[in-house]
Amino acid sequence: MTTQLTVVPQYDPIPPRRPFWVGPLIAVVLLTFGALATVQIGTWAGERVRPEDGSDIAAGLTVTLEIPSGSTARNIGALLEESGIVSSRVEFVDELAVRDLTSQLKAGTYELITGMGVEAAIEELAKGPPGGVTFRLTVIEGKWIDEVIASLASQTEFTEEELAAPLLDGTIRSSLMPESMAGDRLADWEGLLFPDTYEFFADASVDTIVGTLVSTMEDRVAAVDWSRLEELGFVDDPATTSNEAIYDALIVASLIEAEAKLDQDRPLISSVVYNRLRIGQGLNIDAALVYARGERGVPTDADKQRDSLYNTYLYAGLVPTPIGAIRRASLQAAADPAETGFYYYVVVDAEGAHGFSATLEEHNAKVAQARADGVI
Repeated sequence: MTTQLTVVPQYDPIPPRRPFWVGPLIAVVLLTFGALATVQIGTWAGERVRPEDGSDIAAGLTVTLEIPSGSTARNIGALLEESGIVSSRVEFVDELAVRDLTSQLKAGTYELITGMGVEAAIEELAKGPPGGVTFRLTVIEGKWIDEVIASLASQTEFTEEELAAPLLDGTIRSSLMPESMAGDRLADWEGLLFPDTYEFFADASVDTIVGTLVSTMEDRVAAVDWSRLEELGFVDDPATTSNEAIYDALIVASLIEAEAKLDQDRPLISSVVYNRLRIGQGLNIDAALVYARGERGVPTDADKQRDSLYNTYLYAGLVPTPIGAIRRASLQAAADPAETGFYYYVVVDAEGAHGFSATLEEHNAKVAQARADGVI
């Protein structure tokens, strides 16, 4: 008869990876003493699971495990390790990333076996739980916050007002929002909900849905290395990376998101933004003009005269907030821009690739060629 364990979700931070030399050292020790240990290893194999937290769990037990709606891969890995299903949450998260299955895991209640290992656990979680109705919703990168809320409303039974409510009334908060913002305007939440495909139980509440998008953004930002922010001029005290500095970097990431069509261009567009900020030159980003207008479409000369802090032709420096939902590639580009002498870029082909220039003369030549080619 199998033993039933019910696991209560407890989300702990993922422990640091072991140094690169630990694996080879262990291998040498095992080879050296292999002959002496053969009998004991044969006895223990498949009988005990020893997670990295030092606990000791019997293998082969049936575990009733609930994966809550909106759980991140890190949360799920922690649950699996704590229950003895896998021995390492880090290995679980890494394997998901390698197999590009991070967003494919499904919420629900599972019957899993302690010691079943990473590959078997991933297979079960990707397949989904027996019974239990779930649904998926998708948030598109680059969308404005009101468009995100409208999209969520079109994919759920909730109204736009109901979906915005937990953001505006303080039920949900984001650690990424500057203290100077109250969060009671929808514009305060621009860029703070992560665009992705999510899996929820059919009875998921508004708070669960919206809160998951907010917490996922926090997780994605936390996973980025922001150590270059001091070098880029966003951190006054090198001993800290302030909330305001991260928020400014998110603004840069949103500008990159709005301008770049190809991933290879993101670090280069990022370099242009930082290069212009460094010398106090206006960013001249058309996507910000469109955001200021509040209506999608090609910017006009009238938009360039609009008195708005989002008018990067009239005002130098960063715009007040991000201008859309930001994907991971744009976050990475904002954190680690290419090292260039570029101050200009323009779309140069039908696929959306950009041409970059160090001087206005070079830029004007690329613009003329793009017009001759019918690209712009």
